[in-house]
Amino acid sequence: MKPSFEGSLPPLAERTVVRVLREHAERHPGRPALAGPGVELGYGALLDVAAALAGGLRAHGIRPGDRVLLMLDNHVDAVIAWLGLTCAGAVEVPVNTAFDGGFLDHVVHDSDAVAAIAETHYLDRLEGADGGRLRGRVIAHVPTETGLGAFGLPEGEPTITDAEPWDIAAVFYTSGTTGASKGVLVPHAQAYGYASPVYIGAVEPDDTSYVALPLFHVGGQLWGVYNALIAGARAYICPRFSASGFWEDIARSRSTFAVLTGAMARFLEAQRPSPLERTSGLRKVCLAPVPADVDAFCARFGVTYCAGYGSTEAATPLAAPHGVSGAGGLGWVRPGFDALVVDEHDRPVPDGRIGELVVRPHEPWTMFQGYLGRPEATAAAWRNSYFHTGDAVRRTADGEFFLVDRVRDSIRRRGENISSLEVEAQANTHGQVTEAAAVGVPSEHSEEEVLLLVVPHPEGPPHPADLFRYLAERLPYFAVPRFIAFVPELPRSASNKIMKGPLRAAGVPDDAWDAELNGVRATRHGIVAI
Repeated sequence: MKPSFEGSLPPLAERTVVRVLREHAERHPGRPALAGPGVELGYGALLDVAAALAGGLRAHGIRPGDRVLLMLDNHVDAVIAWLGLTCAGAVEVPVNTAFDGGFLDHVVHDSDAVAAIAETHYLDRLEGADGGRLRGRVIAHVPTETGLGAFGLPEGEPTITDAEPWDIAAVFYTSGTTGASKGVLVPHAQAYGYASPVYIGAVEPDDTSYVALPLFHVGGQLWGVYNALIAGARAYICPRFSASGFWEDIARSRSTFAVLTGAMARFLEAQRPSPLERTSGLRKVCLAPVPADVDAFCARFGVTYCAGYGSTEAATPLAAPHGVSGAGGLGWVRPGFDALVVDEHDRPVPDGRIGELVVRPHEPWTMFQGYLGRPEATAAAWRNSYFHTGDAVRRTADGEFFLVDRVRDSIRRRGENISSLEVEAQANTHGQVTEAAAVGVPSEHSEEEVLLLVVPHPEGPPHPADLFRYLAERLPYFAVPRFIAFVPELPRSASNKIMKGPLRAAGVPDDAWDAELNGVRATRHGIVAI
């Protein structure tokens, strides 16, 4: 049933990072705001250190509107660097810390950044990128024993530059699964709407948000940290996600809320039961995507969950503050947006039919302002007054949206369209499967065959024939994978999504199990020998 969205966002003029920091620093300066291993800052101190860093950046020559790369690991100083740039009026450009070679060359060149802030162990990579464009202009972050590092900047007058909701706050680079990654221009009002807990049902003032997602991605920075700052809550920065150490870390950090990807949820479920699962203090999680066994997940760990649909370009137009009605649920259209499901000609399709999700905002500056330097790509994405998300979805009669697949990841087999996500969701319910990815591969018959790549449970993989039978009981016959292969890990994008393109391009592994070579086939009448 559609939720009744409560509350509202503040006036547009108040939706900036600086306004959020100032408001909480003035109203409750001593309230805990940001923490990590060995360090904690209240709202007053957080604004002070951000303003001091902004003064150093200005003295270093950084001016309002300048784009500055951030190539930092997950820690409190990475948040301070982001806030310091914002207080200086500069535009942050977060960089995936795994980038090297051509990937890093592209971001350095495309962003036209004037400088970078980076860990010392990334300096050589950055200074050599794009022919040495940034040589001599990389500001090194040096950790110290106090938990707060140094940036080696000259002293400057503490600076807090007011921003407008239409000012660009950040340039986030997309994963680049359809070519070179594109820089998404994110204004302050969009970042606020993406992160606000008002409609998503996330953190409250007394909560601590556990942030294990990388801060170079919108999920970590906005849904993790900024969500908490808007609420006047506390954000705890974890250096990295560890399934085996998760519950101890939650208890140690006094965290009550966490954002989890589907893969993270699967890794937690694969761990041996621990008493801390129910006593750590965690009360709520935000899950994206929602797994098929979400009720079992919540029952085991004693948590509730919220969900939604967010993208770097579109913010969070769909939300489910109290959960969804089934696997793949994205929620309902939240106040401030319109959303449709359309066919290839942008005509709305009936409820229950699959089409592409398109969205548009009611207020200005609440979605991305284009792709940096790519007017043609921006115009193509904004066809016919709506932003085209590239996600195939269906909508129910009560307005709930369900993710079917990325449009480009749908598999065509035996005249049927197959959702790779639905195949993966069923595979992930098997006790010996940690996570799975389904892709279409060329068939010698016609169209495509389904290849399922499986990361097995740490205690051992299922027999492929047993997994085949398991899936045949749960999927339409045409969606049952012909090929099953086991892999140690799956390739992931900067946003921690499984990258299907490389998997499709690699084709069927030589050691894959082939149902037909093993004499069986899934049909509408069950599994038959061939």
